[in-house]
Amino acid sequence: MPLYDYRCVSCGDFREIRPMAESSKSRECPTCGAPSERVLSTPFLAGNDSGSGTSYPGDGPIGFRHACGHGCSHSHGA
Repeated sequence: MPLYDYRCVSCGDFREIRPMAESSKSRECPTCGAPSERVLSTPFLAGNDSGSGTSYPGDGPIGFRHACGHGCSHSHGA
């Protein structure tokens, strides 16, 4: 099940694992019980950050290719 972020006006942000079918419903704050709305956050993408972009071992995810055609973000030399 996915992890979703919610924001309580009084207590702040919290995360919960919920079924996708319930993702748009508000959630009770675990601290005060107030209804809390879901907030959008940046997704976590696994990989190695080389500073100039994300690189993946081998050819990377299926269908993923950089301009060099090798699925990587480093220079191969000419």
